[in-house]
Amino acid sequence: MKVKNIFLVIAISVLSACSFNNKSAPSRFYTLTTPSVNQVRGPAKSTNVAIENVSVPQSVDRPQIVVKHIDSNMVTVSEFDRWVEGLGGALPVAISENMNMYARNINARPKRFAADNTNTKYIVSIDFVRFETEIDGQITISAWWTVANNRGEILTQKKTTLTANTPDNEYGEPNYDAIVAEQSKLVARLSYKIADVISDLK
Repeated sequence: MKVKNIFLVIAISVLSACSFNNKSAPSRFYTLTTPSVNQVRGPAKSTNVAIENVSVPQSVDRPQIVVKHIDSNMVTVSEFDRWVEGLGGALPVAISENMNMYARNINARPKRFAADNTNTKYIVSIDFVRFETEIDGQITISAWWTVANNRGEILTQKKTTLTANTPDNEYGEPNYDAIVAEQSKLVARLSYKIADVISDLK
C-alpha cells in the first residue's frame, strides 16, 4: 500500500473515532401526569365543559424544559430533557382529565377534540402568566382563567397562583422527573379550583 493511502486510512479512522465519541446523549422525554384524587362532587357526569385557549409564556413554550437560576436572570434550557408534547397542547388534556377525576358531575375535554360543541355548557380559558421553576427555589404557576357559558358570556374570572418547593438536585443537576411530577400536582390543584367554581355555577 502506498504511503499516501496509509495516511488516508489513518485519517479516516481518527475522524470516525472522534465522531463516535462525540455522539449526543439521548434525549429524555416527560409528560404532565394526573395525580389520583377522590371524587368529591356530584353523583354523575352531567355538565359538559370545553377547555380552550390555554396559553403559556413564550419562554417555556418550547420542546426543551426550562429552569431558572434563583436570584439570577439566567435560565437553563435543557437540550436533553424535553416535553413529549408542547405545554400548549398538553395542558388542556391534563386539566380536563384532572377535572373529570375530581368532579363526577363534570365532563371536561379539550375543545380541539370536540367535533360538536353544541352540548357544551361552559367554556374555560386559561392564560398562564408564570410557569416557572427555580433551581433550589420554588416552582410557581400563575394563571388568569375565565369560565364562560356557551354564548360567550363570562360568568367568572379569577387569578390563581400556586407554589411548591423545587425538588432537590440529583447528582448536581436538576431532577427533571421530580420537577415535572411537582408541576403536575400544581396543575391538578388549579384544575380542582376551576371544577369547584363550575360546580357552584350549576
